[in-house]
Amino acid sequence: MRIRSVKTHIVDTPIPEEHRVRSGAGYKLARQAAFVEITTDEGITGYGPCSFGSASLDLGSVASLCDNTFAPALVGEDPHRIEHLWDKLYYGSIVRVHGYRSVGVAILSAIDIALWDIKGKALGAPIYQLLGGAFQDPVPAYSSSVYWDTPEGAARQARAFVDAGFRAFKVKVGADVENDIASLHAIRDEVGYGIDMLVDANQCYSRHLALKVGRVLEQLDVLFFEEPLPIDDVDGHAFLADKLDVRIATGENMYTRWDFVPFIERRAVHVVQADTSRCGGISEAKRIFDLAGSFHLHAVPHTFSDALTVAASVHLVAACSNAPVIEYDFTYNPIQTALVKNPPVPRDSVIELPTEPGLGVEIDWDFVADNPYTGTIGIGAGSRPAFGLGFEAIADRTATSLA
Repeated sequence: MRIRSVKTHIVDTPIPEEHRVRSGAGYKLARQAAFVEITTDEGITGYGPCSFGSASLDLGSVASLCDNTFAPALVGEDPHRIEHLWDKLYYGSIVRVHGYRSVGVAILSAIDIALWDIKGKALGAPIYQLLGGAFQDPVPAYSSSVYWDTPEGAARQARAFVDAGFRAFKVKVGADVENDIASLHAIRDEVGYGIDMLVDANQCYSRHLALKVGRVLEQLDVLFFEEPLPIDDVDGHAFLADKLDVRIATGENMYTRWDFVPFIERRAVHVVQADTSRCGGISEAKRIFDLAGSFHLHAVPHTFSDALTVAASVHLVAACSNAPVIEYDFTYNPIQTALVKNPPVPRDSVIELPTEPGLGVEIDWDFVADNPYTGTIGIGAGSRPAFGLGFEAIADRTATSLA
């Protein structure tokens, strides 16, 4: 079997104004996705996503880079040689030109997932079976997320998740520390302590503010504290991990195992959150999860993007003994619910494992055709870490564009 062609598809679904949400990662204007289609000379086709959920960029440039630069290196190759092709692209091109912590690795992620999809289809087995078989079936899921709101509004959002059957949910913080703390208390008062709560700052806090909020999270029995600081502050994460009992989690904006090594070496993280469609694919995410496991750390993948990413992450979590739960996005997101005809969907707070070979999902090409990429940005600028003054001007936190 040989690779015959590589093609990138882009979909773009604007978010109605009443469904837009804001967090430290930016103001979401549209849900967009790029995914790669790899066809073989034996008629087997694989699909893989690359995600850029926390930043704005021209997805047309992503398609051009993949189709014109990466594709020629793949055509004619044996798709079963996944490790070989990963190294060929990573060492032959990405670390030299395209950035080992950037778009190049995300495209490599899509290619890697598509190759796993092909391998599973060729062998007639779901990907998790190729990764060693299911460690858990079904896979527990938590709901993402309670977004910036008043304390009363945040409590209502949390109650809706619990009423929908979820036993765990995530809360976004980072807008204003006092409102963040008041909202977290209001949520606990509303849902009680029998429900797991996770908290995500999207890199918005300084060390001082993260420590202040982290002490509240200890009191509220929060499961983990996600991206409390910018990811370039490894020492700051180590400081928090030493001072706080709550687990420190990070990784959605990190690429390859080498981004995670300093955090693990400095005991700066308890939960690694590699995104299969961003960190280097299923191959690299499995290596990251196994690395974490060897240090007795947990792994919970970031999956806030599209149906293909959710599917890839379900296979990964199912096969890993240190991955207790998966994230499921409950904001307005057609690319998660309609991009494929049979999307993985949580019921009673779990996701059943697919039984079909490969990823186990089928692209809805009518949806792809009906939602072409328009060239607009999908998310406004993210926030910088706040100093914490009540009168601090933080206009970039609520910007609706990059202007």
